Amino acid sequence: MNQILEFSKYGINAIRIFLYIRYQEGKLVSAKQLLPKEHTFIKLDNKTLESTVGIHRSNKWDRLRVLEENGLIELKVNGAGKAPEAKIIVPSLH
Repeated sequence: MNQILEFSKYGINAIRIFLYIRYQEGKLVSAKQLLPKEHTFIKLDNKTLESTVGIHRSNKWDRLRVLEENGLIELKVNGAGKAPEAKIIVPSLH
């Protein structure tokens, strides 16, 4: 709960990014590739992010930079034309 409250301080697109990352991590947990309380880097490509949670690429980079600057995510930029990867680093309460 603490995590979503922290992300909510930065707008609806920040919440959407959080939910997308947690959704992708949930799929990895279901496949037993990740432990339930762990976080890992998730690729944030434009097509999937827009179709899944409705974030257009013009809004994506602005929110990613703000979230990284405020210590909520760790961001890996993979070069021009490559999708960035993000990992949640803000702690949960439980």
